[in-house]
Amino acid sequence: MNLLNTALAGVMLVIGTTVSAGAATPYVSASAGIAMLEDSDSGSGFTLPYDTGMAGALAAGIEEGYLRLEAEIGYQENGIEDSDDLEVAITTFMANGYYDLKLPLNPIKPYVTAGIGVADVNIAEFSSGDDSSMVLAGQVGIGAGFAVAPFVTLDARYRYLITTDAEFDDGPEKISIDSHNFMVGLRVGL
Repeated sequence: MNLLNTALAGVMLVIGTTVSAGAATPYVSASAGIAMLEDSDSGSGFTLPYDTGMAGALAAGIEEGYLRLEAEIGYQENGIEDSDDLEVAITTFMANGYYDLKLPLNPIKPYVTAGIGVADVNIAEFSSGDDSSMVLAGQVGIGAGFAVAPFVTLDARYRYLITTDAEFDDGPEKISIDSHNFMVGLRVGL
């Protein structure tokens, strides 16, 4: 996990120092899709299996040439298998960097992305006391954008989200969070 955090911090530093706000174009984006949360290991020696859930994200950023830098708020919710009333909800606050691969005469523009931030992990109805945990989070991913109109891009992406272990007062002592998210959205230049 330390290696991932160091790598993400390095990527963000490089991207942050190369984007100058004066020549950059601002944009906003929204996306939604599915979230496949991997089974969580707990401190008590058992695992929590999850159902496939839903994910969404809103972001605002700046773009200059091949680089983009954005602030993103994301949310995902996954039910716990074989349980009708238990679920894990994760709210993320991320700083993301993107490197767009602009290929000549190609309307599809692939990209790679990395981000770092925090996540609020909440287990609903697992306890009556403190059932949320604020943890460090990181993500990496790939995707592609397709211009559908001037300043409007249809975006499809995969990203892998990982956090430090979420710790709770009641219920499981801690759980691990690893999620594979597939999302589609729109990015609008301002």
